Amino acid sequence: MNDLNQNIDLSKATPMECDNCKNRTFKQTLILHKLSALVSPTGQETIAPTAVFACEACGHVNSEFTKTDLIQQ
Repeated sequence: MNDLNQNIDLSKATPMECDNCKNRTFKQTLILHKLSALVSPTGQETIAPTAVFACEACGHVNSEFTKTDLIQQ
């Protein structure tokens, strides 16, 4: 596990911006995924929430924030 108390030099980081309007501030929101009973681990239809970031100015969610292959089980 990574040490969360590390000092990070943000001058070496690239600021993220909205792909739609170029705004740089985001708010956390949810995308809901409906799993059919055939693929749900419980055998019943399930709704699975995924936290993503949406632009505060226009509400757009960048595609890189919705990559579901990064979700750990």
